[in-house]
Amino acid sequence: MTWIVRALNTFWLIVLASLITGGVMTWLDITADKIVREFGLDMDVVLDSVEVAINWIVIWSVPNIIVGAIIIVPVWLVLALFGPKRNR
Repeated sequence: MTWIVRALNTFWLIVLASLITGGVMTWLDITADKIVREFGLDMDVVLDSVEVAINWIVIWSVPNIIVGAIIIVPVWLVLALFGPKRNR
């Protein structure tokens, strides 16, 4: 359970650090669009590429999660009901 708390704590620290850094960069008039243009790209192309990547990940992962759950959930249920009891 503590690893979940540490992971969430790390996630929020990254979000906070990113927010502060983004605020400072905006104050310095450095925007994402300017950074993307420095690499010779267009922001619309970058956003379209990100959207395609996210769609591909979802289209690939959701069916695999469902197929895996068909096996994992019943096995977990049997082990939870009839497996060795843990001391808490």
